[in-house]
Amino acid sequence: MQSTDKRLSAGLAAVLVLSGCSFNLLEPEEGEAVVDYIYANELTEVDQVRYFQQFTYTYVNDQYVTIPTYAGDYLIEFANECPELRQNRFTSDMADIRGDNRTLRARFDTIRGCRIGKIYEITEAQRAELSELGDAPGDDTYFPEDDES
Repeated sequence: MQSTDKRLSAGLAAVLVLSGCSFNLLEPEEGEAVVDYIYANELTEVDQVRYFQQFTYTYVNDQYVTIPTYAGDYLIEFANECPELRQNRFTSDMADIRGDNRTLRARFDTIRGCRIGKIYEITEAQRAELSELGDAPGDDTYFPEDDES
């Protein structure tokens, strides 16, 4: 019985130690590279983006995506990391909040269920550079309307 108690105590201690650790999906270099890029290029922050074509985004990493619109391109920064951006299938917990289905608003709206923190204006050339800063799938374009519900 003592052996079982010791194993149970050791297992409980391991769980407590692991629960105190933070698990970060985003490689620090990726997030820092995008933040450095924002400051180095003095990107202009905007409150909202209007789009009139099919909504698409290009994955940069778990905290950033870029979106093209007729009016220009934008970098979206999420309030928190959003691994759902990498998923090709839509699940019910990814429901989006939008006040207007043709406008994305910083601090209020979501993409893939993840709250948008900030929106920056970028050029087409900057969009291409940003895709190089992210993960290997950084040049994958995602079309949310293609999801099966």
